[in-house]
Amino acid sequence: MEVLVLESDPGAASAAVAQLEAAGHRVLRCHDAGAAPFPCAGLTGGCPLEDAPVDVALTVRAHPHSRPTPLEDGVTCALRHRIPVVVAGRTMLDPFEQYGAESVAGDVVEACEAAVASVRKEHSAIATRALRDTLGRASLPGDAAVAEVRRSGGRLTVELSVPSETPQQVRDTAAVRITGALRAFDPTATGIDVGS
Repeated sequence: MEVLVLESDPGAASAAVAQLEAAGHRVLRCHDAGAAPFPCAGLTGGCPLEDAPVDVALTVRAHPHSRPTPLEDGVTCALRHRIPVVVAGRTMLDPFEQYGAESVAGDVVEACEAAVASVRKEHSAIATRALRDTLGRASLPGDAAVAEVRRSGGRLTVELSVPSETPQQVRDTAAVRITGALRAFDPTATGIDVGS
């Protein structure tokens, strides 16, 4: 798993980095340890969000700040790239929660792994709308149809649940429409795989 690690204050993520690396995960950073908040890696050599398929972003907060700190600038970039965000440490006043970030009080490795394995709610809602619309256009029942989207390795994987009587041509049309809707919502995904 590729984890973009940020921190509110210098050194706040040191223990989390050690835990993630001990669990075999690759840690990427927007700022080298001890470096100033500006400039970020994207301005000095290579943005981790552009260089590797990041699975999850983790920020560790040493203090309950109501706004992102300069060292947390990569969280905004991760959210714009539709990458799951986990917030650990002092999560009171979490400014990222309203944008879908998940606050955790326990094990950061488990929290990051769970975030990667989880169904992406916004993606799934968009895919489900496209699926139901396609079924409706074909005069097929669509109320129970669901599309679940997960993100891993930069790719989106879509699992469809459709009525068994749905013809293959309609399934194929739905896959194309879902792919288009997801690409519009998440243009940085490295690929989109739709299965039924």
